[in-house]
Amino acid sequence: MAALLEKKRVLLLMPLIIFVTLQMMFGLVYGALIHHTKVTITNTMSQAVTIHCRDKNTDKGYHVLQPNVGYSLWFIPNPIFKRTLWYCSFDWTEEGHNFDIYVQERDKCQHRICSWLITENGPCRVTNYPKNPECFPWN
Repeated sequence: MAALLEKKRVLLLMPLIIFVTLQMMFGLVYGALIHHTKVTITNTMSQAVTIHCRDKNTDKGYHVLQPNVGYSLWFIPNPIFKRTLWYCSFDWTEEGHNFDIYVQERDKCQHRICSWLITENGPCRVTNYPKNPECFPWN
């Protein structure tokens, strides 16, 4: 009876051992199963902008971006439900706006790096054609 229980334990552990082994062998070469995404926000205005970015669980705090200065945040998007959402507020002299800076279904970023340029009219996402960013209105 004890031998039968031991065989069941080995059979249950075997898929886990194979998964970990394959992840260690190929995960380092081809990338991990869980990927980080980087969102970079650059202030292109002539004045400082205070940004405050958060999702439903994490608050990245306030950051003051001087002209032509960027800020980056890293996170792991939801690999199953694809519902990750990061939103930011942008405040400068007598103006304040909000924008969903990362919407997992909307933002198919190159190599998991999303780059945004902040303008007075709204944020612009840098695309494969850097001279032609995709601009959005403020929320």
